Amino acid sequence: MVHTIDAWLWRRGFHHPEVRAVARAELLFTSSVLGVGAAVFAWMQWPFWFGVGAAVFAWSFCGLAHYLLRARLTAYSTALLLGLLLRSGGRLLLTAVMLYVALIICSAPAAALLGGVIAGSVVALGTYALVGFAGHN
Repeated sequence: MVHTIDAWLWRRGFHHPEVRAVARAELLFTSSVLGVGAAVFAWMQWPFWFGVGAAVFAWSFCGLAHYLLRARLTAYSTALLLGLLLRSGGRLLLTAVMLYVALIICSAPAAALLGGVIAGSVVALGTYALVGFAGHN
């Protein structure tokens, strides 16, 4: 399963081994938490919204990493900065809309969403530290 996800990420431009390992860990963590949350949604909604928070972080990380891995970072360019700002601004706008729908319309617990974002960042940092410490992908 790991090789399948790695091949999928490779085809989408995640050629750097450490970034690919972090993206893989984020995708596995988010999909497992969302799967458990969807399975127990009828009894308890907190795990689902926790997974949604983790998905928000994974989506932001993977989008930013995908853009920066494709960009040529040999020299500063105004086009690079403008593209990064536009993509980040668009992603931030979509995240705000999603959070509005989750918090206001669906009455999601804010602690669950925040916990998911924090857990996603801990998974990303922990994976990066383990891959960097181990010295391989």
